[in-house]
Amino acid sequence: MSTSPSGRTAPVVEGHRAVPWWLLAGTGVLTQLLTMAAGVMAARMLGVEGRGQVLLVATLAAVAAQLTLGGGLPNAITKQLAERAIPARDGLRGLTRQWLPLGVGAGVVAAAYFLLIHRDDIGVDTLLLALAVVLTALQAMAARILMGAMLGEGTEPIRIALTGVLPQVAVVIAFGACLLFGWDLGPVAVPFVIVAFSGGVLIARVTSLRPSLGPDAPGLDPDELRALARRGHVSSVGPIDGLALDRFLVGSLLGNAMLGLYGVAYALSALHNVLGMSLAGVALPRLSVLQTNPEAEREYVRKTLGLTAVLMIAVTVPLELLMEPVVRWTFGREFLPAVECARWVVLAAGLLGMRRVLISVLQARDHGRYASVVEFVLAAALAAGIVVAALNESLVLVGILLLAVSAAACVLLGYGVLVTHASGHRPENGSVGPASESAAGA
Repeated sequence: MSTSPSGRTAPVVEGHRAVPWWLLAGTGVLTQLLTMAAGVMAARMLGVEGRGQVLLVATLAAVAAQLTLGGGLPNAITKQLAERAIPARDGLRGLTRQWLPLGVGAGVVAAAYFLLIHRDDIGVDTLLLALAVVLTALQAMAARILMGAMLGEGTEPIRIALTGVLPQVAVVIAFGACLLFGWDLGPVAVPFVIVAFSGGVLIARVTSLRPSLGPDAPGLDPDELRALARRGHVSSVGPIDGLALDRFLVGSLLGNAMLGLYGVAYALSALHNVLGMSLAGVALPRLSVLQTNPEAEREYVRKTLGLTAVLMIAVTVPLELLMEPVVRWTFGREFLPAVECARWVVLAAGLLGMRRVLISVLQARDHGRYASVVEFVLAAALAAGIVVAALNESLVLVGILLLAVSAAACVLLGYGVLVTHASGHRPENGSVGPASESAAGA
């Protein structure tokens, strides 16, 4: 039997192993804590300016990944593999090679934008950082696709957990050794260290996938997969926060130093995003297979949303109370100007985590298009607001705008969940043709 958010059992769907929410969320929390520790170490090695450069590399790579292969495709893979109860090796056979050119192209465009921003200071270091943008983007795309495949096919939960935590442990050990022995990696080396360790997790995730059922096993229909990915692309990306829109605009309009300060606010709020993404990642495959049982689906939605609200409050309140000492003790006194903005960003992050789960409910009910429209409109409003805040050189105003947009997203998406219901159907196993017979795009 599989475990629901309340600890009660949910109906078993043959061929799909549900991942316990607490395992995925706990792994996400531990990974985020390790990531935060690595960020603190990097900040102490690099300072405000250097951290801003590294964060810009990560931000541009995240934008490239989310706009292409890391957007709607992973969630579409999760949903269809869960519905059809087939291994990812069979479902995605012949598709990954066709996605590679799009991924490389997106990374190159992001790197070109990085060079454009630094056009007055192009040298070897700048070119290496541009290369880091391409590699980081490809790594992010592959990581999201593999995670979607693992969740959809029901990979052993412990393997999902371990492949998420171990590379971050390695990064923390590496950065800790640098601080201990006084080695200065510099802003150029840091992204490559992260990419190297992250590459290990990609290999581990591929080897963790369930074995193929054979060369004649059915795969996912490329056209259907592409259509589903497109319908839910914007909502899967979550451009309000998933596209790194705020960091992208702050870095582009206000410079690396201000981005370094805003990065502190983002780091403090990242735990909310991890919890929201983890709960949404568990909910999507379970809700997809519960669409034929509206009563059980509604109960699962109610329990999951209640659990999400409790967790978001439990994380937000202590951070708000201890914001200043946390920043001073971790990042250092030079980052204290980020505290006022961080208070608003952390509040917004709690609502954004809830909205991730609301989106997963709508996607499972085949109403991803509505969620996409809401995300697109509110992301556009946020972008316009950040431009105004940049003109006033105010990070605090950026945080306030993010909170307002987050609240609006929860209201509109919550309304969508309230007025929709389970679709009442689920595709049969093996109802689609081999994925290798035709091409598919992201």
